[in-house]
Amino acid sequence: MVIYEGIFFDDEVAELIYSLDEKKLDELIKNIHCTFKFRPQYQEIFDDIVGKEFTVLLIGYGNDGANSGFQIQLPEELHPYYINYENNNPQIWKVPHITSSIAYGAKPINTKNLTFKALDKPIRIKGRFGYWVKDEMGEHISFKPWKKSY
Repeated sequence: MVIYEGIFFDDEVAELIYSLDEKKLDELIKNIHCTFKFRPQYQEIFDDIVGKEFTVLLIGYGNDGANSGFQIQLPEELHPYYINYENNNPQIWKVPHITSSIAYGAKPINTKNLTFKALDKPIRIKGRFGYWVKDEMGEHISFKPWKKSY
């Protein structure tokens, strides 16, 4: 079962992101990614771009003591695939972002609520589109940037 889909970043990019996090919180996020859709329906699965590499820009940083992360700018070609909308208003995108660290007890989902301060200059990073999946027992098994999930 696909839990979420998005752009996943390798260890080298994760290390860069951690190094840019001005005030790291208690827990560094594993599997650094930008969620495009949480619990996508079958018709929201985008196998046509799975495994493809994309360049995005880190454009802002935010930290409220519970969540720390970066606002990102997606290239135009990814806009049709980014279907991460506000729950109470499906016309408004959630801010595209990467959670880098959280305080104990905090939830990464709340990074979208941060006030992001613009970086001095955008930073280019590359990642691949893929899925975070669970097996039938509910265990996270891996993200699959190269295989169909259904």
